[in-house]
Amino acid sequence: MTNSFYPKQGDFIYADRGLYRHYGIYVDKDHVIHFSPKRGFELSSEDAIIQETSLEAFLKGDAGYIDVSPVPAYPPDETVRRARSLVGRQKGEYNLIFFNCEHFARWCKTGELKSRQVETGLKVAGGIAATAAAIAIAVGIKRRKKDGTA
Repeated sequence: MTNSFYPKQGDFIYADRGLYRHYGIYVDKDHVIHFSPKRGFELSSEDAIIQETSLEAFLKGDAGYIDVSPVPAYPPDETVRRARSLVGRQKGEYNLIFFNCEHFARWCKTGELKSRQVETGLKVAGGIAATAAAIAIAVGIKRRKKDGTA
């Protein structure tokens, strides 16, 4: 692979899709377990299922990376066992905010249902909302002063 992507069993990996990262658990030389629809757009929840696919199918031509941020709670073989225990399950359970591919893969590695992408997105959205509210308040105060009602 061009970006020196050499994962090992049980690694918490992702494919960089540009606007988001698609996560999975690396099993071996050509297998990844991830939460995704069998076909189509990965953020589509209707057909999403936990599945074992080839590394090529997981990457879909995008660059692959190993995410070393989570502190593993399980050894590599147990991480893979946890992932395999859910293959074929969770159909219709995909939720971008509460249970997505990152939640699944992080749970396999650490036991935690967390998504840093979601946490970051919510912080950004909260910051934007707070900024918009502050601007609206400032504009309202300025108008009142101008109108002489403040």
